Amino acid sequence: MALTRPLRLKREVVQTQPGPSTTDKPVARVWVDNGVFHLDQSFDYLVPDELDLSVQIGVRIQVPFNGRKCEALVLGRSEKTSGMKLKSIDKVMSPVPVASQRSLNLIESVASRWACHPFDVIRSAIPPRVASVEKKKWPTDVATVDSPSSTREYLQLPAFQDSFEILAKFLKNSVKQGSVLVIVPEAKSIHRLQSQIPHALVLGSELSRSERYENFLRARTDLNQVIIGTRSAVFADVPDLAAIVIFNESSEHLYEVRAPGWNARDVAILRARQENIAIHFLGYSPSAEIARLIDIGWLTYRAARSKVKVLTFQQEFSELLPGRIIQELRSLVKNGPILFIAPRKGYSQAISCSHCRNISLCECGGRMEKKSATGSITCSLCPNVFPDWVCRYCSGVRPFLLNRGSERFAQEIGKALPGVLITLSEGEKVVEDAQISSGVVIATPGSAPMAIHGYSAVVILDGESLLNQSDLRAQERAREVFFSNLSLLRSTGTALLVVNHSNSIVGALSSWKPSLISLRELREREEAALPPFVRCVSLDIEESEASTLTRALNKSRQDGRLPESTRILGPSTLSNGLARVLILTPLVDGEALITLIHEFQRRRSATKKKLAAVRVDPYSLSR
Repeated sequence: MALTRPLRLKREVVQTQPGPSTTDKPVARVWVDNGVFHLDQSFDYLVPDELDLSVQIGVRIQVPFNGRKCEALVLGRSEKTSGMKLKSIDKVMSPVPVASQRSLNLIESVASRWACHPFDVIRSAIPPRVASVEKKKWPTDVATVDSPSSTREYLQLPAFQDSFEILAKFLKNSVKQGSVLVIVPEAKSIHRLQSQIPHALVLGSELSRSERYENFLRARTDLNQVIIGTRSAVFADVPDLAAIVIFNESSEHLYEVRAPGWNARDVAILRARQENIAIHFLGYSPSAEIARLIDIGWLTYRAARSKVKVLTFQQEFSELLPGRIIQELRSLVKNGPILFIAPRKGYSQAISCSHCRNISLCECGGRMEKKSATGSITCSLCPNVFPDWVCRYCSGVRPFLLNRGSERFAQEIGKALPGVLITLSEGEKVVEDAQISSGVVIATPGSAPMAIHGYSAVVILDGESLLNQSDLRAQERAREVFFSNLSLLRSTGTALLVVNHSNSIVGALSSWKPSLISLRELREREEAALPPFVRCVSLDIEESEASTLTRALNKSRQDGRLPESTRILGPSTLSNGLARVLILTPLVDGEALITLIHEFQRRRSATKKKLAAVRVDPYSLSR
């Protein structure tokens, strides 16, 4: 006989609705995190009496929205209503303000400039809430302090010196009027700068969630700080901000990967204009965007005086080390360590057949590669391994290795310099600074460690491959690689370049003047109407819709909704069934273009169509 289970009473908690408001400013204007692109405007809500003191500018609240409970951010309070019956705020999620009026203005400007929902910017600008951090006492009425300064400059870094020592010295001696916000490309740069300024406040992505939120709140409450962070830190709400410093502004790491794809350099410029604060750029070679601002006089260029001994060695038969360079290397390695810069990591990035020269492909369509000297040939896309490789076209059994990587270079350099210790620095195996005093270091771009007393020689291998890439940013990236790595030389060191003798990079490096190349490139871009002289928008959309989109854009240009000078390129086919359309228009007409693209996205959202992937002024136009 089955036993009957005892009855259990269930308790249901009924939430009480906030009462009507009788305050002087009963209406709160808010942005709502509704997840709907076309509902990106602000909304009005009534403030209940019991929440009157807590609902301040920059406070996170919860509001009813389309039958859901959504997070919102308070933008302001007012007496007026829209005449409609307003809903009431449910609750204050946290009494700690996370934004001031000044930072809200910046977020609004960035959302407008990059054609997106404000909360797409807020997710980068304001860290997620951590309740345990808010238990500490944080002031709720932090007043902003104006520190007007019109200083705008680009400081070129010299050769033979530690760039982070120069940056630290600049921060200590040059900016003393308030807090300074320093933006660097990577976490590695934060650690190197923090070793020079240990008291600095860090806002980096490598911090834990609670550490980042606590440092974010400290940044917006304390005074006279040095704040160091990666790209999202450019939004830090600092009450007495006097200057923004951008280190190595040409780095791709300063571009936000997620939509809407803003970049820290342009956000910093926008902020400097809005808040009337100083802005300083420090680097070896300016990007095209900064070069244009220098050219028109908006930025002052402060050149570094350096001279570098440069020797060139031209390849005759695609050999890694031209014959004459080997004797130089054997002589220089006796004086100290030598740094080799290899364009790629690994062993071989592609495989072809020695007989028919066809590129070897896997069944899945991916290219084959060889990751190490002793490893088997593998597919670059899938897990397939080919220990007994055979050409699919002619049945040849002798693979030919293409696109040599750093490990292959190490093998060949080892033969040229027998008995010399060779160290690899690449990918996740980056050698720490001040650990090298002799031997050879082979590093990929961005992975070169500093030697204890500098390098006796820096060798740029296969320099033509760095300079001759098809991407519009190729020359800009190559200049940064050349200048930043040659700066690691000791004052008596020698630069050895495996490039054509007549290449213009040789003169630019020996005189330490990137302008010898960048100005010519700037004029070429201006004549061709390419960035940075035009505003560019890339639209990635389903291939089936690409032709219709192109026709609609051409119609908008004919009807005057797009400037007549607008160029529409594409569609070009991408992977995964997508196509890309590029739209370019002169800078003076850029606002009209972005407004139209924003409206295009809003209409797709309203009709429940999949949004196009939009990038305004992307880092690259070809990927």
